[in-house]
Amino acid sequence: MRFHGPRALLLGAVLLLLPTACGAGATGERAGNSAAPSPTTAAGVQPPRIPSAVGLPGWSHSPGFAADGSGFALLAQCTETRCEQHVAVLDKDARRWRLATSPLPDVTGDLGITAGLTVLGPGRAVIIDQSEDWRRPAPTWFTRDNGRTWKRGSTAPTGRTATVPEGALMTDECLELESDLSSCARNRLLVVLPDTGEHRVLERQPPLKGILAPSGDVAEDALFVSGEDDSGRPALARSEDRGRTWEVTRMTEPGKDSGGFRVVAGPDRLYAAQPGQLMDEEVKNGLHAIHTSTDGGRTWTRVWAYRKGVEPLSILGDLVVAADGTVTVYGESGVWHSTDGARTFRSDGGGRAPSGSTTRTPLGWLWNDSSGSGRYRISADGVRWHEFALGGPASGGQ
Repeated sequence: MRFHGPRALLLGAVLLLLPTACGAGATGERAGNSAAPSPTTAAGVQPPRIPSAVGLPGWSHSPGFAADGSGFALLAQCTETRCEQHVAVLDKDARRWRLATSPLPDVTGDLGITAGLTVLGPGRAVIIDQSEDWRRPAPTWFTRDNGRTWKRGSTAPTGRTATVPEGALMTDECLELESDLSSCARNRLLVVLPDTGEHRVLERQPPLKGILAPSGDVAEDALFVSGEDDSGRPALARSEDRGRTWEVTRMTEPGKDSGGFRVVAGPDRLYAAQPGQLMDEEVKNGLHAIHTSTDGGRTWTRVWAYRKGVEPLSILGDLVVAADGTVTVYGESGVWHSTDGARTFRSDGGGRAPSGSTTRTPLGWLWNDSSGSGRYRISADGVRWHEFALGGPASGGQ
């Protein structure tokens, strides 16, 4: 979960009940638009077997998982005037989700769902609630015992840290607002400690200008942060010692006017997607460029760039780089695959509609259909997928 300017929250959710559901056991190749994955005999790593849990009190949002297969999720059961919020937990090796104690208050009025959950490791998670004034330290709750108890805290930093521990969440704090109070003019990076849920200021900030944005925690302990170089162009800083020191990477043709970068690891290289607004296209989540690195992120080469009217024009979530080297973009008009290192893309033929979004978790790639139906897919290798369902539909969980 990352906050930039008026903090934008990723929503998170989970609950208890039946271990099976319609479509729950489906395993297949690529996660497409809306149809369940088709069976495949292709070699690959078996996906995690996450149980379904339907008929829960509300619709699910942003489930998260630890590397041992345990997980958390938030649920919201809403009417026109109130949303009741719940927490669900999947214990390690469990066959059913269970309802946990929820520290979240009901949301009243027209604020909608403002809480997000991030898993910090087995049995550990932090919830951040932005239902109050976003310019004040937001209330937080932390659990280290699988949701049985929660400790109250806030996003106000309680000290400093020299490193970003394994499993920690890197986020940011706005220090200065723009004159119209609509966005952040200056920020700094914070670290949410995985053992306590406390927010600490990262002692050594990356040597970048502009708004800093966490952009990836990938293999070989490499951390990435987006910002601007001295000339005002988009840039990436890299740390190979968990934030103790930083270097600005060398990037060919970084473009301009982007919203930063999102870095993921592939079998033999790193990929950095560069999202941002496209002025001449009717998309909300534009894709400016894709860059690759074969030296751990020290240098980058642009392999794909936006051209007017040429898909993929948008990206929802992260690039999916599968174990077979295929690169997939989930966009506002469908799913797009590349077999030549993201130089060219083709449609999967699944239609011209929003394709859902995919993010990288410690357990693997997690796909969400983004429509509030509670359908998810998970994959350890980006090739074979398992489908599961959580909660009821978005219309109040009915």
